[in-house]
Amino acid sequence: MDINHHDHHHHSPDCNRHGNPFLIPFILTLFFAVIEFFGGVWTQSLALLGDAWHMFSDVVALGVAMFASYQATKAGNSRAELVASVVNALAMLIVAAWIIVEAVERIASPRPVTGGYVMLIAFVGLVVNLLAAKYLHLHGDAENMNQRAAFLHVMGDILGSVAALAAGAVIYFTGWLTIDPILSIFISTLLLVVTFNLIREIWRNYKAEEAHSHQSY
Repeated sequence: MDINHHDHHHHSPDCNRHGNPFLIPFILTLFFAVIEFFGGVWTQSLALLGDAWHMFSDVVALGVAMFASYQATKAGNSRAELVASVVNALAMLIVAAWIIVEAVERIASPRPVTGGYVMLIAFVGLVVNLLAAKYLHLHGDAENMNQRAAFLHVMGDILGSVAALAAGAVIYFTGWLTIDPILSIFISTLLLVVTFNLIREIWRNYKAEEAHSHQSY
C-alpha cells in the first residue's frame, strides 16, 4: 500500500461524520465477550472459551484502536495507528497459540460439553459479531490500516462463532466431543495465517513510512 495514498484517505468525510468507528463494535464485543466466557466455562466448550478470549483481546485491540484513531485525528500522524496494528496482531498470536495448546490437551482427554447451550450461545455471538463487522465496514475507512486490523479481529470472531456453532451442533446430535478441540485448532490456524499476513503488511508500511520521513528531511 502506498503510504501517501494511505495518509490522504486517513479519515474520510463519511468516517468523521459518524464519529469514532470503533465505539459501537467495542461496546458490542465487550458485552458479549463476558457472556461467552461464562458460557464457555459453564458448558466446558473450548471453542466457546477460545472465541471468548479472542473477543477479550478484541476489546483491548478496539480500545487501543479507538485511542489511536483519536490521536491521529487530533495530531494528524499515523504512528499511533501503526502501534495499534502491532498490538492487535500480537494479541491475536497469543490467543491463537493458547487455544492450540489447550485443544491438543483436550484431544488426548476429552471433557463433557453441553452441545445445545454451546449452539445457542455461539449463534447469539455470531449475530453480535456480524453486527460489529457490518458497522465497521459501513463507517470505517478501507484504506486505514488500524481499522483494517480491527476489522480482521472481528472477522476472526465471526469464524470463531461459526466453529463453536458447528462444534455444538455435532456434539448435540452425535455426542462426538473431540470435534470441539479439532475445530478450535482449525480456527486458530486460520487466525495465525491472517495474523502473519497482517504483520507482513505492517512491516511493509513501517518501512515505507520510514523512507517517506527520511525524504521529508
